[in-house]
Amino acid sequence: MRRRDLVSVVGAGGKTSLLYALAGQARERGWTVLVTTTTHMGAMPGAPTGPLLVESEGAGEGDLERALAEHGLVTLLGRRIRPDKLQGLARERVDALARRADLVLVEADGARGRSLKLPAHHEPVLPPATSLLVVLAGLDVVGAPLDAGRVHRLEQVLEVCGREPGSAVDAELVRAVLAAPGGYLAHRAPRSRGVVLLNKEETPAASAAAEAVGPRLVPAWDRVVAGSAARGSGRVVADAPGRLLS
Repeated sequence: MRRRDLVSVVGAGGKTSLLYALAGQARERGWTVLVTTTTHMGAMPGAPTGPLLVESEGAGEGDLERALAEHGLVTLLGRRIRPDKLQGLARERVDALARRADLVLVEADGARGRSLKLPAHHEPVLPPATSLLVVLAGLDVVGAPLDAGRVHRLEQVLEVCGREPGSAVDAELVRAVLAAPGGYLAHRAPRSRGVVLLNKEETPAASAAAEAVGPRLVPAWDRVVAGSAARGSGRVVADAPGRLLS
């Protein structure tokens, strides 16, 4: 991450956990951090969210500035749908707020708790000012059956990868999803940086899959990281030659 980045996190398998892990790292650097979403966000018990401001409940930009000055980390959302789920902000609204904090972190996609996803035509909902696009895939899907309980937009994944429902997910399928020309690569702005996080690297099989997938995703993506957002750990698996990343 770089100071003044607008980071959009998409894909499946731990986006909210990653947002707040990154927020914690940014606070350790002394940066002010604004967290929001352009879709929906659930409650994160125990997460360092900072004050939660909800615009439909009267929170304005003055409240945001005061909360950032006092706490350094603020979560700003649009309205409550139910006690444990809130709607985010329009992507243009996120752009307008981008300079209010040293770092803006945006959950810009939904996956209904699955670990792998290809976006539909209306997804992801990226703020135009996105400077760093982070795509997640959960490595816990490797070895599991290819079904709708683990994969979001299953029909699209089956079509792109040429697999049968119920067949075992392997490293090649994960690679094909992340490298699909009509997938997340198609939504990356030309001047933005793009990173893949192979999340939930918690078993030897997951590590082996990361090693098989990572080098084959560059240079289309600038960097591939394997790790665990929940544990706050990560390692670089592959870097595109000549790229300048923090």
